[in-house]
Amino acid sequence: ALTAASAALLPVAGTAQSAATAWTDKVSQSDVGGHVRGNAAAPQKIIEYMSYTCPHCAAFELDSNPALATGFIANGKTSIEVRNFIRDPVDLTVALLARCGEPRSFFRRHKGLLASQKTWLGKAGSLGREGQAAWYQGDTNTRLQRIASDLGLYDELRRHAPLATDAQINACLINKAEQNKVLAMTKFATDTVKVQGTPSFTLNGKLLADVYDWKSLEPMLASR
Repeated sequence: ALTAASAALLPVAGTAQSAATAWTDKVSQSDVGGHVRGNAAAPQKIIEYMSYTCPHCAAFELDSNPALATGFIANGKTSIEVRNFIRDPVDLTVALLARCGEPRSFFRRHKGLLASQKTWLGKAGSLGREGQAAWYQGDTNTRLQRIASDLGLYDELRRHAPLATDAQINACLINKAEQNKVLAMTKFATDTVKVQGTPSFTLNGKLLADVYDWKSLEPMLASR
C-alpha cells in the first residue's frame, strides 16, 4: 500500500501536458510592441519580421504550425516574437487589425488574417489603380478605413474577433500609438537588424542568413 509520503512523490497525471499547453497559450508583448508566444525567458528566442501582404509570410504561418508550437514552444525552451515589417498601406492596415484586441488573442487574429490573405489581396488586385486611388487621398486614418472597407476586412476581422464592432475596429485603425509602434518596428528592422526581405528571422538576436521559410528554419532549431 502507498503511504502518504510515497504517494506525494508520484507525478500527477497530465501535469507535463498541462505545462506544455500553458506555454503554447502564453502570449506577452515585448518592449517594442511585438507579440511573443511561449516562454518569454526561453533560452532560444526567435523573432520573425513579417508583412501581411507577403505570400511567403502566409506560407510560413501555415507550414510552421503545429510543429513549431508542439515541438519547440511547448517545452518552454523556445519562444517566437512576431514583429511588423510594413511594405505598403494595405500591410499597415492589416497589421493594425491583427493588433486590434487583447494581446492574448493576437495569434488567433494573426493566423486568421494570413490564412485569408489570398482573398483580401485578390480584392485589392481586382480594384486596379483607379479603384485604389482613394487609398492615397485624405489623411492617414481616412485612408486606412477606406482600405479596410474596400477589402472586406471589417467582416474578416470579426471572423476572428466576433464581438468587434465597426467603431471598435475604427478605433484600432486610428490609434496613433499603435501606428507608431508598427512603423518603429519596421524602421528598427531596416536600420538596425538590416532586414531585406520577409519573412526574416533572428535567433537570439542574430539575423539568420538565407532563412526565409519553415523548411530552412526548423533544422537550425532542431540542432540546438
